[in-house]
Amino acid sequence: MASLQYVIDSLCSKVTEEATYRMIKLQLNQGPFTTDKIIALIQKEDRSLDHESAKMVAEAAFDDLTRTGEITKDGDRILPPA
Repeated sequence: MASLQYVIDSLCSKVTEEATYRMIKLQLNQGPFTTDKIIALIQKEDRSLDHESAKMVAEAAFDDLTRTGEITKDGDRILPPA
């Protein structure tokens, strides 16, 4: 998967890396959630993104945060680190 910044730049998205990570971490503080929750938040932040584009941003961020051990991903559910 491409890096989050690459995906954001490729889509010319207004959302930033920092904002995306912050959305995920704030949502995780409230408990496990599904990818659709973050996709909706990303689209709210940048209304020019369609569902698939926002999903690409979310997935790139999830990959980064999984790699650094900050989240665990189980299917479409995002959980605290195992």
